[in-house]
Amino acid sequence: MTKLLSTLIFLFAILSCFSQSYLGWTTKQVNFRSGPGTEFGMISSLNPGTQIFIVSTETENDFYSVIDIATDKEGYLHKSFVQFGDKVDANSEGMFSITGKSANEQPQLEIYNNTSTSMTLKLDNTRYFFSPQEKKSINYSSGKCSYRASAPGVIPSIGSELFESNGIYTWEFYIVTGVR
Repeated sequence: MTKLLSTLIFLFAILSCFSQSYLGWTTKQVNFRSGPGTEFGMISSLNPGTQIFIVSTETENDFYSVIDIATDKEGYLHKSFVQFGDKVDANSEGMFSITGKSANEQPQLEIYNNTSTSMTLKLDNTRYFFSPQEKKSINYSSGKCSYRASAPGVIPSIGSELFESNGIYTWEFYIVTGVR
């Protein structure tokens, strides 16, 4: 019985880590805040109909964590000013390619922002910012990692990757502007 209970708690913990993301928009003029409450500073004021990426359906103090798609800024909106639209599915294919082995125990990520705009890459809870055409090498930890890649005017790409020890992984960020 104890083993079954432990397994159920473990499965619940895993499932609760993954929350669904959505596209949406603001329903009226609203203060876009740096934290989940009115005591946090304003990032900007968003007009009615501003397109947003809702990071998760979970709220904190009745505020959603969102990204203003036009600016790629991340902040918080009160739930009463948010309208949900289409669900954003996680990328099931992954975005990194393994290209070799490293003598370093930690996986090495070689990332290239092949665009003329800035890009944000969030790996688990760490954000990395890239200038246009910037390349970075990041030593990361092995294991499963959630990611989110975003840029101004672009719907974020989300998913997860499994990084193995000693692996060298590459990824090139580019923007798809039409249907393939």
